Amino acid sequence: MRLNIIAATAGLGSVALLAGTLVATGGAQAQPAGERAPFSMLPVEGGLMRLDTRTGAMSFCAQRSGGWTCEAVPDDRAALEAEIGRLQARIAALEAGRAGRASGVPDIMVPPQTTPPEEAEPPAAQAPASPPPDTDEELPAQARKRLDQAMDLAEQAFRRFFEMIERFREEFPPGAGHPATPPAQGQGQEQGL
Repeated sequence: MRLNIIAATAGLGSVALLAGTLVATGGAQAQPAGERAPFSMLPVEGGLMRLDTRTGAMSFCAQRSGGWTCEAVPDDRAALEAEIGRLQARIAALEAGRAGRASGVPDIMVPPQTTPPEEAEPPAAQAPASPPPDTDEELPAQARKRLDQAMDLAEQAFRRFFEMIERFREEFPPGAGHPATPPAQGQGQEQGL
């Protein structure tokens, strides 16, 4: 295996611009003139991008610990195709599950089926909806318990509210002057205060 690398330095620091070709040959044999190199390398920020010209696989190569290390770059197209395949399988499973059920959410993409007026059933023939439960026996015990708690809380709140109103009526009887309260705006000026 032979690696051809061209390095150049520029400016104050040495910046290695690496462009090379990795030529894989068996033993000491030379590559035929018309054959394309199996890898193509392109300098990128932080290292090199290596493209396998046969498979299209890409690798990012960088110098680490005194040597070059190449890591496979995730193929966006392969990832997207895998995601599309997964979603198509999920859609097929959902549609198969929906087809197995007769009831449920209607398919809004299918045009509604219309029946001729002479074949349509009158609306009165439809079964009426079941009425809500009227008796306490029909309510589950837990629901009755929660309803009783809510009613107790409401009763306590109303009792406290009415007790507060009665205290205010005792402290401030109707018709009595209230010296502690200032007159409403405009009333004091009319009475000459």
